[in-house]
Amino acid sequence: MKKTKYEQLALDLRNEIESGFYSENEKIPSLREIQELKSCSLTTAKEAYRILEEEGFIYVRNKTGYYVQKNINSVIFGPQNEFYESVEADDRIQQIMNTVMDPKLISFGAAIPSESYLPIRELNSSFKKALLHRDIFTYGDLQGNQQLREWLAKRTSLYSYRVTFNQIQITSGCTEAITYSLLAVTEPGDTVIVPSPIYVGLFQILETLKLKVVEIPYRIGEGINTTEFEKLIKRHKPKVFLFAANFNNPNGILFTDGTKQELASLCYQNGIHLIEDDIYGDLYFHGERPKPLVSFFPQTSHGPKTFLCSSFSKTLSPGLRLGWVATKTGIQSISKITRAFKISENHPTQVAIVEFLKRQTYERHLKFLRSEYKKLSEDTIRLLINHSDGNLKITKPDGGFVLWIESALDGDKLLLEAKKMGMAIAPGSLFGLSKHWNHFFRLNVSVGQSPKIREKLIQFANRFQKNGNRKKTF
Repeated sequence: MKKTKYEQLALDLRNEIESGFYSENEKIPSLREIQELKSCSLTTAKEAYRILEEEGFIYVRNKTGYYVQKNINSVIFGPQNEFYESVEADDRIQQIMNTVMDPKLISFGAAIPSESYLPIRELNSSFKKALLHRDIFTYGDLQGNQQLREWLAKRTSLYSYRVTFNQIQITSGCTEAITYSLLAVTEPGDTVIVPSPIYVGLFQILETLKLKVVEIPYRIGEGINTTEFEKLIKRHKPKVFLFAANFNNPNGILFTDGTKQELASLCYQNGIHLIEDDIYGDLYFHGERPKPLVSFFPQTSHGPKTFLCSSFSKTLSPGLRLGWVATKTGIQSISKITRAFKISENHPTQVAIVEFLKRQTYERHLKFLRSEYKKLSEDTIRLLINHSDGNLKITKPDGGFVLWIESALDGDKLLLEAKKMGMAIAPGSLFGLSKHWNHFFRLNVSVGQSPKIREKLIQFANRFQKNGNRKKTF
């Protein structure tokens, strides 16, 4: 969609600030001066400056004019609050995903845990036990196995989102849980606000449901800037906030509790529904299990709805296809949608997981995963930085098992080069609607560090030296 004159002017000035043409705290041209410099009307200049002020690039100092924001480097981390009338998750994404998922390549690209870190033996034993159940081959409860829902309700309540088993719907994975949640509270043409970068699969859902999108960037140290968020609410009036507050895929960022509290309050006050992807919440590296953002929402039976979505895909096995959505006030809507698509969930798998959970091995398994993924993340970061001569900027994750990496090279071209080396990476272009992430890529560390894998990583990291890249200090 063609930009208006003031949007284009704001973009031009934003690029000048990002390039360092104007430095932090520097006074920029006045409205009259920019009118002359850019050959535009005063109205265009005012609107452009308003946008830059709302985005946090500039601020007004009483009676002296406009200045570039302090600590501007922390502001220009990510796309700048961009609005999309429609989403097009085009065929190019599917082509890239075909390469990322190619079984002939070492899978550094797909966010799939390696079998080495899955409790395969215990799961096999649980499935054998499940086969002894008389009713295993009949239709199960449409809402899901009651014992499983009771276990999930108890566990969810431990981190402050208190629900009963009747407020949980079992789904075929987390993506389905998110889709049902969106269907429960949106209609085509509604606006959804999402952080960027974010899981690529969400864009395909948003396109299918014909929803408009506002991207808000993650900010270093807080997750999302609540002042920016409030301004976007006023401008775009979103129906839903769709997000991952705990260890977002791909950048592993964790929202602070203060940010969670403020975002929850803003959403409640403005009637915005919350849909939270908490699939990585159990894979924290430090301290205690972080609370989901929805747990900070006022505990009332009226007002906007909250949906907490997750699955066992990142902890037990992606092939189980077993997820869930927990919701305090939206379960009737979710149940109605579920009835339209199926008669029951996968009954044998649910019974097998109940058998697995009876053994109380889940927490022990999670403790093992957290320790392994933390070590793998730290070791991989060290290896990549050492063998790239420091020419990679890596966002250190707070949890999960993926690394978000910036380089001087185009991520899509890097995907093709990696393929020639026998490995797959996920280019940054998958994780946002803007082109801001073209020089980023995501790497899955759960493939482990066998001698062969280390050799591939070193070969890949050396690629950033051989091109003669200027050494950077991050």
